[in-house]
Amino acid sequence: MSLDGRRAGEALATAASELTRIWRAARAEASPDVFPGLSDGLVERFVAGLGEALVLGRPAEDVWARAEGVVRLDPAASGLAEDELRAEWRLVGEVIAAACDALEAGPEVTDVAARAVELARGGLESIRGGGPPAIVRVVSFSPLRPLRGGVPR
Repeated sequence: MSLDGRRAGEALATAASELTRIWRAARAEASPDVFPGLSDGLVERFVAGLGEALVLGRPAEDVWARAEGVVRLDPAASGLAEDELRAEWRLVGEVIAAACDALEAGPEVTDVAARAVELARGGLESIRGGGPPAIVRVVSFSPLRPLRGGVPR
């Protein structure tokens, strides 16, 4: 027996903070020099929004269109930032897929979840030009990668 969209959505929305904690741990392990994650201010609300969309039977496109949060950008490292965002959202997809597996969610749920993550990843790749109205783009003029060992002399 598999979980339907409503019940899986309720579970994902309820677990959004815990799934974000898991994502943060995986992201920090994968890229320990970048802290916090570029989309750290977006992931929890995205997961909660995915849960809400599943509960209400909304399509995956609505999850990204309704997304809200903060994304950090570094104008001097656009290629690095794009690679980092792709890597972060690959991990978001893995965490959500694992949660769907653990919930024994039906294929309609996993399809909506995977599509929502893919739309977010694509949307974030072009975030410099705009995005959903509730996404705040913060331009950081410090390096994406913090210095090890303190301030250079």
